[in-house]
Amino acid sequence: MTIYPYLDPSSGCWVFDDEQAGLKAEPFVLGMSEMLTRLVQQLRIPQAEGGFQLDFDSRPRPHDVELVWMRAENPRDPMAGNWYRGLVGGQDLEGWLCPALYKYFDPAPRQIFVKASPLPPNFNPRWQVDPGDPRAGRYVEPP
Repeated sequence: MTIYPYLDPSSGCWVFDDEQAGLKAEPFVLGMSEMLTRLVQQLRIPQAEGGFQLDFDSRPRPHDVELVWMRAENPRDPMAGNWYRGLVGGQDLEGWLCPALYKYFDPAPRQIFVKASPLPPNFNPRWQVDPGDPRAGRYVEPP
């Protein structure tokens, strides 16, 4: 699976759009935005703030980071967020993935293999949708 995170200048968080999943400017929060910053710095992805390609899968494959499941936010709620840990740029980091995770996996995987790369040529990572369009939503707000 592939998403294209870009940096939201108003919040300083990495966000992504996915028209098929109905997500617009879904932010990475609670440690995940910091992981992405460290990852694009480590890989020296040019102009990453404008967007980069992020491939992810629960099956082992070539990757830059392996995220390992730690715990559910609320074990009684099958749609709660989940905490993951990964070694990014030599540092062991933790981050939370919101319930948008369930647009891609069911249930939350025990491992997520992540690979980052520059955007494809002439690719716009932003979903051009009118504000208020009911097709576009998000689970959390950026801080």
